[in-house]
Amino acid sequence: MEGFTPPEARHALIEQLLKRHQQGDGGALEVLWREIYDEVHRMARSMLAREGARRPIDTTVLVHELYLKMGGASFENRAHLFGSLVRMMGQIVTDAARRRSRSRRREEAVAVAADELTLDPGPLGIVADSSGQAGASAIRALDRLDGLAPRPAAVAWLRFVGGLSVEQVSMCLGVSERTVKSDWAFARAWLHRELTSQGLRPRSNRPEGEHDGD
Repeated sequence: MEGFTPPEARHALIEQLLKRHQQGDGGALEVLWREIYDEVHRMARSMLAREGARRPIDTTVLVHELYLKMGGASFENRAHLFGSLVRMMGQIVTDAARRRSRSRRREEAVAVAADELTLDPGPLGIVADSSGQAGASAIRALDRLDGLAPRPAAVAWLRFVGGLSVEQVSMCLGVSERTVKSDWAFARAWLHRELTSQGLRPRSNRPEGEHDGD
């Protein structure tokens, strides 16, 4: 098929472009952006869909701001690249929500959830709370996991925060779907233990969906 790039060739190209970007090649970022644009746009739509009517930023604006933000960053590999992009995207959404909240604020006290990215901790086997603290705690735990197990952390960022499917994560990271499922199961179990140890209420004895490997 004309215009189709085999996954292996695409993965090799992304790694090459990352290396060129690290070495200061100014044109590499633009080519890299074209290669990953579909995945980035999909993540942006998924992330903002969770915000519902309270979404603080348009999808196109979010993607544009992400492109500007990633220009000053360095990425070690695909896992680091996509994990970092989800982090950046979440921060852009959170910052936009805070700006909007400040501009509309009529009272001094505002609910924490109004200033944070909307995340349902259900996939981690944790009961959601009205304040949004469970989601915020999950993000902090994910940051800790990143220092212990970078690839499972990248999978968790893409699945839990980015909203990508197993197949999409597999394509982003260049690993098999089996590996994605294994890493996701590990990350979910680790995050579940971390969050319940902080006193957050579990939904069940194990993270939701762990039995079916989704």
